[in-house]
Amino acid sequence: GLARRLGDPHLAARLLSARMYVRDAEGDPAGAARDAVEALRLSRQSGDQIFIGQLLGGLGYFELAVGDLDAARRHLAEALEIARVRNDGYGLTNHTFNLGLAEYMSSSLETAGALFADSLDLARRTGRTMFTACSLLGLAMAGRDRADPGWSARLHGAAGQILADQDRALEPLEARLADEDRERLRAIMGDEAFEAEYAAGRTLDAAHVLAALDARVGTAPGQPRGTGAGTDEPVTRLTPRELDVLRLVAQGLSNPDIARRLVLSEHTVHRHLANILGKLGLSSRAAAAAWGVRAGLV
Repeated sequence: GLARRLGDPHLAARLLSARMYVRDAEGDPAGAARDAVEALRLSRQSGDQIFIGQLLGGLGYFELAVGDLDAARRHLAEALEIARVRNDGYGLTNHTFNLGLAEYMSSSLETAGALFADSLDLARRTGRTMFTACSLLGLAMAGRDRADPGWSARLHGAAGQILADQDRALEPLEARLADEDRERLRAIMGDEAFEAEYAAGRTLDAAHVLAALDARVGTAPGQPRGTGAGTDEPVTRLTPRELDVLRLVAQGLSNPDIARRLVLSEHTVHRHLANILGKLGLSSRAAAAAWGVRAGLV
């Protein structure tokens, strides 16, 4: 109230932000979101981009917690762009992971998996252990339509061990989603098989898990590699995210431009392009661009 009477929008926004976090800690994400909206409005007046980015990230997360997924996507994507401009490693990792949650909660599992893989890559490169654990959980959950529930159970176990080693706990939203996925896996596998795979995951060190993930990246089960453009319906062998990348390659965009457009890391764009070349039996970026044009993607 004093800050408002003083006509100081920056101070009012800071105080609203503090109350926002208190409300979240008290289990009131809707109230936290209301404070974030007002703080964001005031912060835009003062033009503090760093604080605006923080508020956008917080608002997007609170919107995830109350199920407003479209609004969460918009705010998290804007926060991610600010983080990218500032080369903010924490923001890049956090917002990418939360965008993955938005897609997961929308049942867009391929897109969610790609975003969780991005957040894992960012966490590995910046040494953010908490996000390594969260990203592994995300990959476990997003793999629910895959043919290997045992691998998902092991990822749950590996993430749980990382959290235990760091004496950290998940936020309520992630904890709820992870619990629901573990119950789903138990129903599929049976309690004994799930517990065995989960326990096996807890014995794996992070380096082993990450190496195994690297070996599995690329082709989903049932998707053959090395098929040429002349085979039947080759587009169906590409994931939705690979099609997005190929479409932009065909439009002549560079990897950095594609990364910005799709809210990915350049490393992930490069990986998607490698997968595209392998699946279509092509040898170069130019060949992929030409293939995309012939396939009517642009």
